Amino acid sequence: MVKIKICGITSLKDALLCIKEGVDFLGFVTEYPIAVPWNLSREKARDLIQEVKNKVNTVVVTSGDISKILEIAQFTNPHFLQLHGKESLMDIERIANKLKKRNIKVIKALSLNNKTYQSFFEIKNPLKAAKALEKVGIFALTIDSKTDVMPAGTGIPLNWELAKKIKENISLPLILAGGLSSINVERAIKIVEPFAVDVLSGVETNFKKDPQKVSSFVKEVLHENPFIK
Repeated sequence: MVKIKICGITSLKDALLCIKEGVDFLGFVTEYPIAVPWNLSREKARDLIQEVKNKVNTVVVTSGDISKILEIAQFTNPHFLQLHGKESLMDIERIANKLKKRNIKVIKALSLNNKTYQSFFEIKNPLKAAKALEKVGIFALTIDSKTDVMPAGTGIPLNWELAKKIKENISLPLILAGGLSSINVERAIKIVEPFAVDVLSGVETNFKKDPQKVSSFVKEVLHENPFIK
């Protein structure tokens, strides 16, 4: 069964809305080094996580230097930490090993350029990058789109055939992000068959979670989920 992650949660109201609709993972963008509309302080993220941690899987999404990342993870204590920046393979392995002791699993986002299909990573070939990331102790790999303006939440769909090749090339769970909405998530799931889908701007209006869009997205995933037919 394809899981659902909704990212960019900024309020308890939005968190409870998503939980009510049956979302599996909630993402909290925390002290991200680039200004984005969903950024929370570590205090705010911790408070929200404590409110919902027994009801849903919680994911802190962040980036920066290793010490800051580890401090945020320890302070907020989510189920998962998603690295969504320029972390090196060595950095990722170190973070994963440190957080394993706290039972916090690491997800790494591999952002792709939709024009060149190259990754924004030390290894530019996305297939080779995914294979390398498979070996550093992460729980799952998120494939996302990125622009020069926005590191995530771009609303720009990925090349799903490329995402499928990446998924088939690794043993890690693959989380598909990048421009998903209730309009296209059915086709994306059929092509890629990911472990989970990750949506942000596709369920928002003016950077706030839209109840109708959240409901439509969840229903579309559950209705068209090829693993439960």
